[in-house]
Amino acid sequence: MDTSTPRAETTATDSNRQSRRHLFVIAGAGLILLTGVIHLALVPEHLEETTYLGVLFAVNFVAAAVAAVGIYRNRRWGWLLGVAVATIAIVLYVARGTVGLPATEAEELLEPMGVLAKAVELLFLGVATAWLTTD
Repeated sequence: MDTSTPRAETTATDSNRQSRRHLFVIAGAGLILLTGVIHLALVPEHLEETTYLGVLFAVNFVAAAVAAVGIYRNRRWGWLLGVAVATIAIVLYVARGTVGLPATEAEELLEPMGVLAKAVELLFLGVATAWLTTD
């Protein structure tokens, strides 16, 4: 009786699952880090406009970098921090573009760097959802 086949299939399945999860980890860490770098590039512009916005953009970068490290180390808290960073950034972007934030006026919602950052954040949220909902 050959008992190696079921074990070989299980090993192959486990290996495929681990490879997929590793791709999610690389994509997630890269995407959340990219959103942080985009926000970091915009810090000087936003510091000139309103100091607290510049500080929020810098905090976004730091939080995104910490999340990227956590994600790369395959830690659930990294994914959850990344989801929080991306979600808060999207909500504040929409709020700023529609009703404005304190000490600012409503601004153009389709500003190119903002649209790029939101697209990357939405991609990250998709990857995070896939990672967080799979075994």
